[in-house]
Amino acid sequence: MQKQEILNKAKVILKQEFIGINLVIDEVVDAISSWYLFPDLQEKPVVINLWGLTGVGKSSLVNRLAQLIDFDKKYFHFDLGENDTRDWAIKRQLEEIYENVNGYPILLALDEFQHARTLDETGKEMDKTASRIIWQLLDSGKFQISRYSYHLEELYDLIQKLRYLLKNGVRVSKGKVISKKEYFIEQMDLKKEYEKYENSETTLDTNNVLFVPTSFYEGIFSLAREQFSTRFEVREKLEALNGYETIKYLLDIFSIGNSPKPVDCSKGLIFVLGNLDEAYTMSNDFNPDMDADEFHEQSMKINVPIIKKALKRRFRNEQIARLGNIHIIYPAFSKKSFQIIIELELSKITEKVSRHLKIKLEFDQTVLDLIYREGVYPTQGTRPIFTTIHQIVNTKMGRVITEMILKNLTASRIVFRAIDNRIIADYYEKEVKIHSLSIQQQLNLENLRKNKQDDIQAITAVHEAGHAIISAILLHTVPEVIFSNSAEVGTGGFVYTKFKWKYISRKEITNRLALFLGGLAAEKIIFGEENITTGAEDDIEKATGFITEMLKQCGMGKLPAAYHAKDPQTRNYLHDEGSQLCKEAEIWISKAMTLAVKTLKEQEVLLLKMADYLSDNRQMNKHQATQLLENYAHNFDFDSLIENGDLLFYRHHLKEKVAAIEEKTERTPSMNSYEFSLNKKSPK
Repeated sequence: MQKQEILNKAKVILKQEFIGINLVIDEVVDAISSWYLFPDLQEKPVVINLWGLTGVGKSSLVNRLAQLIDFDKKYFHFDLGENDTRDWAIKRQLEEIYENVNGYPILLALDEFQHARTLDETGKEMDKTASRIIWQLLDSGKFQISRYSYHLEELYDLIQKLRYLLKNGVRVSKGKVISKKEYFIEQMDLKKEYEKYENSETTLDTNNVLFVPTSFYEGIFSLAREQFSTRFEVREKLEALNGYETIKYLLDIFSIGNSPKPVDCSKGLIFVLGNLDEAYTMSNDFNPDMDADEFHEQSMKINVPIIKKALKRRFRNEQIARLGNIHIIYPAFSKKSFQIIIELELSKITEKVSRHLKIKLEFDQTVLDLIYREGVYPTQGTRPIFTTIHQIVNTKMGRVITEMILKNLTASRIVFRAIDNRIIADYYEKEVKIHSLSIQQQLNLENLRKNKQDDIQAITAVHEAGHAIISAILLHTVPEVIFSNSAEVGTGGFVYTKFKWKYISRKEITNRLALFLGGLAAEKIIFGEENITTGAEDDIEKATGFITEMLKQCGMGKLPAAYHAKDPQTRNYLHDEGSQLCKEAEIWISKAMTLAVKTLKEQEVLLLKMADYLSDNRQMNKHQATQLLENYAHNFDFDSLIENGDLLFYRHHLKEKVAAIEEKTERTPSMNSYEFSLNKKSPK
């Protein structure tokens, strides 16, 4: 009952400290409950997989959970990031488990698990010797590690020396040398240990000469730790033996020390933490202008089958099976979650200043908005936010407090505001403003987002308007947002479109290609053939990649087959040595470019109006784009716009076909009345 209360309390605290992942916290606490409440019933470790984008709090959640359930001293964190010392680091921590909590309930975290991959990008096996022990850990929790240490070499040398001394007349009783003591001390190089001073002369104290020097006790204990309850037992055992009994005993210790150590983590809880780019396809998009809510929505569609498919590109099937079925998927943070995180972080600063300086801090909404605009990269989690808060707030605190001292201000409250590229600190005594301090603030993203209203923005405006219009006219989807100026490095602008259907049909391939080429076509129409720019290289590459995939992988060419470059590894593919597919691809691209130019010429008024607006304003939302379509689109049916792609054609067409067959048949038995099997004949 007490443990259950601890779990319930931990869940409440975690939800207070971690924003936007309440469902994740519920799943984690539920998944660990049986392990935490009844660990002795467990025969194999419980494996819980946490997958998510970087900076969403996977490691922090596990670390905090370990503290809240009082397992922080029995918590072992393994960083599986790619580095040369990983094998050594893993073995060192496993040694620590063996020495301290072997066979007891423990908590382990395998962080950056994606780097433990055993298949490379081509699907070939990789040499991952260091990670083999990890897979044993995930399987049964029981494995063996080498006991080798420098103590083993020390013990071997000691045994050889003691044997030699016994052969040369040294005698031992109850662990102490009883004959040829001075010879023993000299041969063992122990003079400093047994020296004593009498009447300004140095002599040897031979009253109590141990056959095994105490400096070796720690090594003996560490090599055969399971043989002893305490280190004192080493001395007790050795002081009961004669010379040859001591040699035999040390040989036994050497044999134990030279054998593998059985590590038992079967009663453990193992968290597997990782970032899977193959599942979180948005992870490489660092554009700060992308809507956080959009990434959040995309991440909510990731499920366990998608995770397992992504894992197949890095691990073998039997390894994926060892990860079990508890896969907890982190969503990307929504805009609201980012805003709450900013508020919480500022409240921590407020509380700290109030506690130490007895001054109340307040942050105007303009400061929160500035931190969001400067600090939020939707796919990079919270880390950029924390550094931005440090840059905008923490670095100003010293100057703000110093100003109080220099001006001899007795302010009880300081309010921070943001205006343009300045942070304003207003000092209040009760409700009266007594002073203001203006501090310059370097703005990185805000400066990049400013409307340039120059040739670059004009070119980008025309280019992105071309993409947007093709999307609306040929693919019946109005873009969510259009940017003619973006803070992302190397990106002048972009169009973000959400297609409502989840497949690509043959009839839309040309239209999709036209969408890729719409920007280049728009430049050609507005600026002329001789004035088109090189900004379409990414579009051209995407168009070429799209059509070659359609022809080589998706069977959309003249022959439904899979093609690949000729190689011993691609023997199960056809090889297009005659470049027939290249010719097909060129025909598709040429046809799409012609269609894009034709469509945009027909919509030239709309193109000019949209481009003109975007040349003065850095973005256009879906509502604004729709209004332009309503006012300026030529011969366009608004009912053709697709807002729901679940029931466009295929189901309706199938049902129509079935209905037509039933009409031609006098009596059609219900298909549900039969049981079909590949091994049975159909009923007559």
